[in-house]
Amino acid sequence: MKPQIDSQLEKDQIILCPDCDLAIRYVPITEGKRILCPRCGRNLISPVSNTVEKTLALSIAGLLLFIPAIFLPLLDFDVIGLESSGSIWDSAIALVNSGFYFSGIAVFVTSIFVPLLKLLILLQVSFQLYISKAGVLTIYLFRTYKHLDEWGMLEVYMISVLVTIVKMLHMARIQYDTGFICFILLLIFTIFSSLFLDEHFFWKEIYKITANKTKSSPSFSQAKRQES
Repeated sequence: MKPQIDSQLEKDQIILCPDCDLAIRYVPITEGKRILCPRCGRNLISPVSNTVEKTLALSIAGLLLFIPAIFLPLLDFDVIGLESSGSIWDSAIALVNSGFYFSGIAVFVTSIFVPLLKLLILLQVSFQLYISKAGVLTIYLFRTYKHLDEWGMLEVYMISVLVTIVKMLHMARIQYDTGFICFILLLIFTIFSSLFLDEHFFWKEIYKITANKTKSSPSFSQAKRQES
């Protein structure tokens, strides 16, 4: 269940459109409805029920699938008796060993490092909200996650795999390995973790829990006594 939110606080909130910088007064809405920017049409808020629990579960599932999806072979090719296979990790190493350093590093960063970092941050933030232990570190972690959102490109890698399958379909015998299934599931869990992430609710809960911890801290209580 979602924690109770002060209704007066919600009425006083102002939303800033990230595309056109239009300031909009927040209006509480229910699940299934959206708040759109009246100037540019950007989707600002889309409430999701049990967003913390769903995000936490999807991030755990994604991390469990990450190692087999990255290190197990995706496809086996058999071309006139010559067999070859490879994983995402193998593709990055092969590019570097072939002298394509920039391409190899780009594959490593966008298809391995950033997706892993995003899942770890999402797990940490959602777990801290689930146990109501968010703090200042949670704010920086969630900001980092939003900045990394444009660098994770598992979808692009999946498109390249599909293009390879289409081109090699009439030239080779293709066998789908366990890594391919794990990679598809990892991609699905990653996409759904973004869809079920209610950013407005996350920020609201992070700041509320952080504010409550600050007010209940000894230094804050001592300062209040000195003011009185």
